Amino acid sequence: MEAWVRFSAQSQARERLLRAAQYACALAGAALSRAGNDSGGSSGTLSRLQHLEAHLSLGRKLLRLGGSAEALAGAQRSLHLPDPVLRFCLTLSHLNRALFLACDNVLWAGKTGILPGLAMDKWSQRSFRHFCDCWEWPEASAATVSCSLFSPGITCSLWW
Repeated sequence: MEAWVRFSAQSQARERLLRAAQYACALAGAALSRAGNDSGGSSGTLSRLQHLEAHLSLGRKLLRLGGSAEALAGAQRSLHLPDPVLRFCLTLSHLNRALFLACDNVLWAGKTGILPGLAMDKWSQRSFRHFCDCWEWPEASAATVSCSLFSPGITCSLWW
């Protein structure tokens, strides 16, 4: 597992490059569509930019496949912190990030065709729920832990 964590940590720089390229394609596509279809070739260029953006997005998700293992390793390291509040907040934050990345990996598998019958909307909502919890304040992320990965509509709230 440690080798996979090291590899995924090295791929973060590549993920950032792909993100910049993806956002550049989105920006160029928006500028092209806003300018209008005055020239005959702009619709083909817009279509190519949208396809490139979609492929870059899938490539970024591929590079994040090891992120959930990295988040679990972070949760394991945070279990040994001496301060109980900090230990609780950081451990839950890492676990929530691992859930987000696991849902994101399932979405990637559905978009690439590995899981053809996947309910994309359901997994997208689960991924987004855990994404929001990952980036909130640590106190809020630790206070509300979403336990509804496999049972939608049921949320466990932990308050200290």
